[in-house]
Amino acid sequence: MHEKRNFILILALTGSIFWCGWSWFYSAGDGLTFVRVTSTLCLLSIAAWLTYGMTFEDRLNDTLLDIVGAHYFEADGVCLFPVIRNAEAGPELSIYYQNRFENPASVIVHLQPTGESFEVVSGASDVHIAFRVSGGDVGVIHQPISVPQKLQGEIVELKMVAVSHYPRSHGMRWRRHEGQPCGSMQVDWAGNAMRTGAHEVDGTVELKNPVTLHLAMPKVCNASDGAQRIWRQEMISES
Repeated sequence: MHEKRNFILILALTGSIFWCGWSWFYSAGDGLTFVRVTSTLCLLSIAAWLTYGMTFEDRLNDTLLDIVGAHYFEADGVCLFPVIRNAEAGPELSIYYQNRFENPASVIVHLQPTGESFEVVSGASDVHIAFRVSGGDVGVIHQPISVPQKLQGEIVELKMVAVSHYPRSHGMRWRRHEGQPCGSMQVDWAGNAMRTGAHEVDGTVELKNPVTLHLAMPKVCNASDGAQRIWRQEMISES
């Protein structure tokens, strides 16, 4: 994202090196001290700015921070934040995500209700959603849900864990801000092919150190049958 600016800084640094060298070794006459001090300060300032931009500054903006705030979760490099939306087509579980690294990853999010809750797959209580995310990308998963009338306008409590897998390693870190740990679960990445979308599970998945979520259900739902709609993955920002 900052490649053009850094390229300009490199050109400016090269020019300031020649200017500083000329002022110290070849120039003569009145005002010599002022020229030497100015050229040196210019060289040091540009060098410091370029060093910060090349080493410490994030390559990509923290887009998820702008969307949901600083409080979000993370699964080993992929940041996540689930919310319930009452979309025009009906209520949906929206899972915002952001990859902090340059390489693509596979992600699985598992939500386990502690009581009555919405449904994603008919007859299944747990929510098990898998998707892929490219390097540095920011997006949102739109998963249609069914909210029973008696739960509309109520707060639903769920336990959440999430795991990610980088087949080619993480690569370079493009964002520094880490999300809060959200627990994990056992996944056989080598033995199971990654199937995207919502999957039915038997409710016996062991959750390790899950976080507790309290999600507000819509007071009035535009539609109630989430099974008739399909999930989709929306891109917000690409690297």
